[in-house]
Amino acid sequence: MAKPQIYDVLHREHEEVSELFHQLEEAKGAEALELFARLKQKLVPHARAEEAVVYPRFLEEQNAADITREGIEEHKQVDNLIAELDAMTPDNEKWKAKVKVLADMVGHHVDEEEGEMFPLAKQVVSDREAEQLAEEYARERDSFVEDIRADQRDAAE
Repeated sequence: MAKPQIYDVLHREHEEVSELFHQLEEAKGAEALELFARLKQKLVPHARAEEAVVYPRFLEEQNAADITREGIEEHKQVDNLIAELDAMTPDNEKWKAKVKVLADMVGHHVDEEEGEMFPLAKQVVSDREAEQLAEEYARERDSFVEDIRADQRDAAE
């Protein structure tokens, strides 16, 4: 059985994040906070691992460099919006609007990544390298997840 390629791994995670957004857009109160925390635990390590493993490789390729740089900038905007949401609670009148904007931004980013960046990368990244990128990405993502959990444990003490 073939190993998953980076595109498969990222697509699966994109779908997981999309589902969390759908749930979050309908949630209120404590449920919204819990879903937002779960969303961040998926989204932040995903973005950091892309930036550490995937994007540097795609930046090496002339045909994928511009769309990759755009993706990096979109990550920064997402980070800013997450920070704004972190500073408020779901009872804030701006909460739902900010969640909707965040969902739209991430959706746009995913569409560009899967619809433009991945096809360009597939032209120059071999299947074997795409499998290696998936392995490196997963290790990096898992490391970020562990860092977040450690920070949460430290904050709870």
